[in-house]
Amino acid sequence: MEGHASQVTEHDSDRFWDLYSRFYDSVYHLMPYRKLLWDTYQALELQPGIRVLDAGCGTGNLELFISEKPHPPVEIEGVDYSQAMLARARSKCRDLSFVEFKRCDLNRPLPYPDASFDRIVSVNVLYALEKRDDTMRELLRILKPGGRLVITSPTPEFSIAPLLLDHMRRVRNIWGFSRKARRVLGSISILATSGVGSIILNVFVINRRENAGRYHSLDLTDLEAFLARHGPSGIGDVRIQPALAQQNLFATATKMAAA
Repeated sequence: MEGHASQVTEHDSDRFWDLYSRFYDSVYHLMPYRKLLWDTYQALELQPGIRVLDAGCGTGNLELFISEKPHPPVEIEGVDYSQAMLARARSKCRDLSFVEFKRCDLNRPLPYPDASFDRIVSVNVLYALEKRDDTMRELLRILKPGGRLVITSPTPEFSIAPLLLDHMRRVRNIWGFSRKARRVLGSISILATSGVGSIILNVFVINRRENAGRYHSLDLTDLEAFLARHGPSGIGDVRIQPALAQQNLFATATKMAAA
């Protein structure tokens, strides 16, 4: 379910991410993914008046999730390269006055002044970037001192099967027969339609590109080293933990104030 990373730019002439946008929202109904969004929502520590950048917003799942939870007045700007992803995001979030979506290529210098955002979040994008160190430098440039960075990224061993198993385990734990039955029937319906397309694209496109060296997922050691390289640039309080049924890594960091 690595579908937010539609940032591979025009070099993906097959328009893969535009195609994936038709199926990606099936992941929104998987309980492990919703747990990932919950963890992201909590890690952002939203406060009144802050400005948030969702770098690689995909179809706007995080924005929709936040709208369903208690949150103070904030501004969220979601950016993505895929026009189709953005179209779905705008449609899903059309009634959310605190959200704006723009087309932006994370592989290029970002069109924002220094210290533009209080929070920056990037969900499952890092592995597909062309030069992620350059992107990180740009993200840190536009993050305010004291601002928080939240990153999730799939591991090299990413597999859909553990997500499905974890989803069914969580469904079994739902209290109440009718609620459980509705969730089971809903899960079957989703998997039988858009879920199948998402699984096929993950297995036959994303995984093949990973094996061919076009994408580069990070294990724990890799992610630690990546974030450590940017420590001298001013990030600290780095914390990394497993997420998404052990298929993702979830990292938070803070941009330190200049000495």
